[in-house]
Amino acid sequence: MRPVRFHRLLVASLACAALLGGTQSYAQVTEPLGGQPAPGSRPSVSNLDAQVAYQRAFEAVIWATPAVAIYRLRMGAFEHLGISDNGILAYSNTCKPNCEFLTANANTPYVGAYTDLRKGPVVLEVPAKTDKGVLYGQIVDAWQASVADVGPLGADKGAGGKYLLVPPGYKEAIPDGYLVVHSPGYRIAFAFRSVKLAGASNADAFDYAQKLRMYYLSEAANPPPQKFVDPSDMRYPSLPFYDARYFQDIYDIVSVEPVQARDKVMMGMLASIGIEPGKPYAPTPAVKAAMDKAVVDAYFYMQQQTYARAQSKPFWPNRHWSSLIIPGPDHGFSFVTDTTLLLDERGVQFFLGTYYPKIYDQQHAANIYLAPFADKDGAPLEAGKNYRMHVPADMPVAQFWSLTIYDQATWAFIYSPEMRPSISSFETAKLKMNKDGSVDLYFGPKAPAGLESNWLPTQGKRPYPTMRYYAAKPTLWDKSFVMPDVELLP
Repeated sequence: MRPVRFHRLLVASLACAALLGGTQSYAQVTEPLGGQPAPGSRPSVSNLDAQVAYQRAFEAVIWATPAVAIYRLRMGAFEHLGISDNGILAYSNTCKPNCEFLTANANTPYVGAYTDLRKGPVVLEVPAKTDKGVLYGQIVDAWQASVADVGPLGADKGAGGKYLLVPPGYKEAIPDGYLVVHSPGYRIAFAFRSVKLAGASNADAFDYAQKLRMYYLSEAANPPPQKFVDPSDMRYPSLPFYDARYFQDIYDIVSVEPVQARDKVMMGMLASIGIEPGKPYAPTPAVKAAMDKAVVDAYFYMQQQTYARAQSKPFWPNRHWSSLIIPGPDHGFSFVTDTTLLLDERGVQFFLGTYYPKIYDQQHAANIYLAPFADKDGAPLEAGKNYRMHVPADMPVAQFWSLTIYDQATWAFIYSPEMRPSISSFETAKLKMNKDGSVDLYFGPKAPAGLESNWLPTQGKRPYPTMRYYAAKPTLWDKSFVMPDVELLP
């Protein structure tokens, strides 16, 4: 070997030895730096395949919460109410416990419908506001992203009009005369409140709701007769199933809806547990066993996170109240930022409810919903106990307030012989009021003697009382009005 070449090899060898932390030769090196756990490490579980299936199923439940919640509403209507696409559910009365919705409204009649844009654009005719009624609400896609507000806050401004719901990728010419809404997905739903104005009745609100029309654009020249169903006295089971059916619902959703960029990683995880568009849904018995555990654990995790969120975000610093509606950083409910999808925050919000507005700024919100996460002594509300809520005379609302009790296990109304989930300021003539115009309301397993009209039953359920402030005044926004805490009765 020539001397110059030998010198170069020697220099290179010494440089490598220096990188290894000394002047040792390669003959003394037995392992690379990194590449494996510490010596003696073992898997923390005996079945890694089962662990991976569990983890991916658990995250899938939280990820899919908004979509499964709205899909269950759709399927509940189709399977139990005799409705189908473009049929309209118009309530002749306010909801009772047989309306098994997440944190439903029990004070104004609902109007709802579902459609499928795979069959083409859909026309939704919205009536103009009258002296007796007006519609408020949202049109949402399969992920509960609000694609349009309707009514005075929507494109129609309360003057009525024809909305045209257009599917993704639609290339044909769009006729004039429509309020055009481009949807990112195919399955569409809407929920409105038919708000009765001064002097109007529930019958007026029902009549007003029946002025809606919904049909395919291809039928616009001669729309078919509008089908209405009044579910007021029907049982409408629409809550998510926290069992194997949850994953069947996920499969049914992703098999139809376009994949958005935010969801590509999750779609890969779903494929590993047998949920893949275009392929049969047939998870193995081992994967099903992991799913059964994951869906139950995810439910309890979201319950836990619900209370953690409430406690961390009190509405008043010296009270035990929190907002039921906490939007994302952009005051909306996509929970998508420039860098991430806020998975837990989105899951918790849609675990509690459905049909959120496009924008919700709590500093100027038209309606504010507040719930106590503890009583005045800081103790969580419990099943089987009686409570009192003092409602001041100067409630900061331009329209009305209401107290509604939900079951903390389901976030739906509580079934009781009274079938009474709510009390509102519409009922002051029936309530026993205090001399100063305030009123004391009660909830629990037993009505106080002589105050049955002021009481809501809880039937042994752990209650979740919610105060709704409709047309909230600035004194609520700026928090100069302070609601008293709930009191445990002896």
